[in-house]
Amino acid sequence: MVNDGLMAALLAGGPEEKRPRTLIAKNAAIQDHLRGQLGITLIALGGAFRAKYNVFFGEIAENKLSRLWADLALISTPTVLGGRAFLLDDDVVRTNRAGMDTATQYCLLINHGRFGQSALHLLGDLREFATIITDTALDAEETAALDQAGITLTTAMEDA
Repeated sequence: MVNDGLMAALLAGGPEEKRPRTLIAKNAAIQDHLRGQLGITLIALGGAFRAKYNVFFGEIAENKLSRLWADLALISTPTVLGGRAFLLDDDVVRTNRAGMDTATQYCLLINHGRFGQSALHLLGDLREFATIITDTALDAEETAALDQAGITLTTAMEDA
């Protein structure tokens, strides 16, 4: 299950040697990008389209998610503070939580510059996620705090 966000879009298709695969996507840009790619079966969620996020949300998307199952959900967040992930919009929280409820495990995707910031709506505790994937290394203090909490951090640029 692929969430909205630039990092999710970059990871969504994955390497060709990992195909065939089935992807569930609520982001219109990811749906457009993956449409027609060889080895990808795309399940495009519908729902109420929000141009601000380029994503389908709401009851239709949440109901569809409740009838699916995924091995992995890639969930993005704009902010992390104090061991918790936050979102800017309650609709996003509900749809993301519905996606998390459909997956065996989930990974949190966040830009390194967004650590130490909060937003209005709580998505969840970082320990809920199998790993956190960020674009570049975090500062030593933030890395130590994640290590101390037993949270796995993957730096995509270093591991690519």
